[in-house]
Amino acid sequence: MTRRVVVVGGGITGLSAAYRLLHPVDARTAVPTVVLIDSAERLGGKICTSAFDGRMVDEGADAFLLRVPWARELCEELGIGAERISPAVGGASLVHRGARGPQLTSLPDGLVGGVPTRLRPLLRSPLLGPVGKLRAAADYVLPSRYTARRSAPARVEAGRADPAQVGAVSVGELVASRLGAAVASSVVDPLLGSIGAGAISRLDAATSAPILVDALAHSRSLMRGLRRLQPASPPWHRSGAAAASPAPIFGSFETGMGRLVDALTARLDDCDMRLGTPVEAIRSSGAQLAVDTGSEAGSETGSEVFTADAVVVAVPAHAAAQMLPGAPTAAAELARIEYASVAVITLSARCEAIETPTEAGFLVTRDTGWLTTACSYGSAKWPSWSGAGAPTAVLRVSVGRDDDDRHTRLDDAALRDAVLTELSSLAPLRGLRDPGAVTAWRVSRWAQSLPQYRPGHGRLVERIDSALSRELPGVFVTGAAHRGLGIPACIRQGNEAAAAVVAHLGLDRSAGPPGALRPAHDSP
Repeated sequence: MTRRVVVVGGGITGLSAAYRLLHPVDARTAVPTVVLIDSAERLGGKICTSAFDGRMVDEGADAFLLRVPWARELCEELGIGAERISPAVGGASLVHRGARGPQLTSLPDGLVGGVPTRLRPLLRSPLLGPVGKLRAAADYVLPSRYTARRSAPARVEAGRADPAQVGAVSVGELVASRLGAAVASSVVDPLLGSIGAGAISRLDAATSAPILVDALAHSRSLMRGLRRLQPASPPWHRSGAAAASPAPIFGSFETGMGRLVDALTARLDDCDMRLGTPVEAIRSSGAQLAVDTGSEAGSETGSEVFTADAVVVAVPAHAAAQMLPGAPTAAAELARIEYASVAVITLSARCEAIETPTEAGFLVTRDTGWLTTACSYGSAKWPSWSGAGAPTAVLRVSVGRDDDDRHTRLDDAALRDAVLTELSSLAPLRGLRDPGAVTAWRVSRWAQSLPQYRPGHGRLVERIDSALSRELPGVFVTGAAHRGLGIPACIRQGNEAAAAVVAHLGLDRSAGPPGALRPAHDSP
């Protein structure tokens, strides 16, 4: 008898789960019937590429991390690996508070996941004072007992790191304990904080930046440990003419990240797609599960009930909590996961209005008080964004943090004006204040979109999984709220959710019992 699996959520995690169920790696695995349901009218979730000023420009994520394999390998499997491109420029600067107002300073070289790996660039950087530089140098000589823990010192011995010991430690505590508070606040927080829209003092180290925990397993020094984790040249970059150049960090596609969604969707021709269909509840129904759906306002389709042998829930935690009335403990734990709202303001400007970018963009420290958290020189990173005919410069400006929702109280025009005022205070972008300098703009709002991993997040996720296995067996929750942000992390979690379904249903007779999903290791 063919089993039926319902996947709730058409973002990259849900798409990956549906794809892997329909295209298992092991040929011995039975293929179930798959139904994919999403309340939106389009697939992709936070991956959204749309027309802007005569070109295709991403509204959400515009690239994926190449340091980890899951997105790279999926692209190869889908036959689009050869289409992958990397940014034409790299590096970034930092906007911070200076003696005469906001100041633009280049970030030191040698950062991995936003954390320094070499001392010399830090010593040359004006971002740190003499005391901050001396404290950073102490990373090489401080014993491992200086690796902090919130309640008590955590012994993370070289070669014997125990992630459970640092599970309740924040990224900020971990970095400050080894490199000092100045490096944590002036270098690491702007980068990692902009990626997840959170303060590193409140982000769980083991989930938000597992590479730091791995590094401390290799050395008592954080910088040395990070260096030991970096191969001289990744295996996927060791052939061809490009091998002589530095390995790229990020990848994308000429037509934007929507290319990945399109390629995945094209391989789901055997999947029953139900878009514009909100899920109201997932419940037990005898020996099976039932997925109750409603209809969007104005829709011609009515409510429907889908029976299933297993359900993968790949939606934000707050939405998943509402769908699980039959699993009150799991739902209550899901509801504890906090989210930040962000927005991306895309600007098209005359090229002469700004200085020609030589970097990918800049980040903004909290002490500036700006709405802007980061600005990407989009058309410098991705030359195809310059457009045909009379080219223009495309900038993507990010706003919003977990403790700063001022942007949510501004309409689109007011938000545009606010970020333009901030950007034009910088010398390279001063021309943006000139009349007619900005030729097109749009605001893409992502409400309650970025989960915040509070210290101890890993244990919270374990409690969710444990409660769900007791209260509603056969339902698996996954996605960015659980074990890692970023496209590769979500792809991997989709794969692991599919593997958990296969094990639960006994679709692969050669497989052992289902195991716990592993934490992601591709967060920066």
